[in-house]
Amino acid sequence: MPLVNYSSSSDGEDGAHSTPAAKRQRHERGRSGASAQHADGAGAQPSSMPPLPSEFHDLYAATVRQSTVDDPSLHQGRKRQVPHIVGQWPSHVYIEWRPSYEQHTALTELLARVEETLDGEIELHQFMTSDLGAPLPLHVSLSRPLSLQTADKDDFLSRVSESLGSGSVPPFAMQPRSLAWFTSPDSNRSFLVLGVTTTADGSDGDEGDDSNRPLLELLQTSNTAAARFSQPLLYQDPDAARGAFHVSIAWTFARPGQDLSQATLDLFQRLPLKEVMGWKIGVDSVKVKIGNAVTSVPLLGRAPGSNKMRFLFDET
Repeated sequence: MPLVNYSSSSDGEDGAHSTPAAKRQRHERGRSGASAQHADGAGAQPSSMPPLPSEFHDLYAATVRQSTVDDPSLHQGRKRQVPHIVGQWPSHVYIEWRPSYEQHTALTELLARVEETLDGEIELHQFMTSDLGAPLPLHVSLSRPLSLQTADKDDFLSRVSESLGSGSVPPFAMQPRSLAWFTSPDSNRSFLVLGVTTTADGSDGDEGDDSNRPLLELLQTSNTAAARFSQPLLYQDPDAARGAFHVSIAWTFARPGQDLSQATLDLFQRLPLKEVMGWKIGVDSVKVKIGNAVTSVPLLGRAPGSNKMRFLFDET
């Protein structure tokens, strides 16, 4: 086999750093132009790329697995609500909410004011942003933490998806109505939550619909599927369920007492939160998460207020 005539290392180094004159001039002009634009205070031009489809987020809904065993030290002291057992799949039915840039900013400022009120009395952990600073989606639960057998998970997904997407509940809108502390029966944590209510008739009015009919119907559908597979039910009392729907925005291991709960309520009423109370959160799908797989079940129609929402990743 004949030998290949490679150039010497010195030739290679010279070639690696040498650039054709025309290309070098274009590169330098582009670099100087960018520097001038930066100096003039002009920001980067908006991208002409189309927005990502909503299904893209479902592909990366699960966090990176850091251990094969339950290690609370990796999760700020938290423990699994449902212990990991081979052949069982942790599952959840919920409504996902991705706050817009303005909503995310307002909620972050609200949490800052709550922490000032706490004055270091308890340690508060927020749900708004990941450890890397990325904005996180929030959710309204429609089920308890479930644990499905391998033989049942596909059947559960098929049944709950068919019922949720049957059109019995068309798209609707929710709005915040309160700020409170909630102690979960499935966890040793307390949660700072925004109570939510559906808007009256899905309209753009300022008053919420206290009956919460769309949320109650979705809850009943989820509970019916859970009961069929011998899973725990969420909000079994319809009267209690009517005012129980909420979005968790922060959590703590502490048990806030009556004084702290009242102080939080007073803070919510004292702050200028008319904008927050007027938010319309469009709901046009329900998420079903089984293991690390997320399925989005669309509600037939168009969610009220959905055309007014601008997400954190949208171009301005």
